[in-house]
Amino acid sequence: MVSLADTMSMQVDLFISGRKLKDLDTFSKSDPLCKLFQWGNGNWVQVGMTEIKKNNLNPDFAQKITLNYFFEKVQKLKFVMIDADDNSGSGDEIGICETTLGNIMGAKQQTFTTDLIEPGKKDKRGQIIIRADSVQ
Repeated sequence: MVSLADTMSMQVDLFISGRKLKDLDTFSKSDPLCKLFQWGNGNWVQVGMTEIKKNNLNPDFAQKITLNYFFEKVQKLKFVMIDADDNSGSGDEIGICETTLGNIMGAKQQTFTTDLIEPGKKDKRGQIIIRADSVQ
């Protein structure tokens, strides 16, 4: 049986930016990209990734990530900002942010801003800005 909560949904595009990212490179600036993971079935599953912005500590990524937003369901998300080594998306973690799609949708003008933190620590590694637009 399909519940009402499963049918009340819409598609949203997420646009991601970073500000004042921690520079992990020695002779140039970091080359950030952002991976998006969604919690499901007891683990994090990658659902999208932005392009790499070379030598940029304040990136505005052009690559949007589209998700289904279920109104009555908590959808846990994890954004991982990476200093990319190559186009595969591997590299050093600049910082992470965990939130819910509901927090993003409920933010003023559907624009959610928070600190990126170093995994396992409380060190701030810059900020992430996530803007949601409903898909028409």
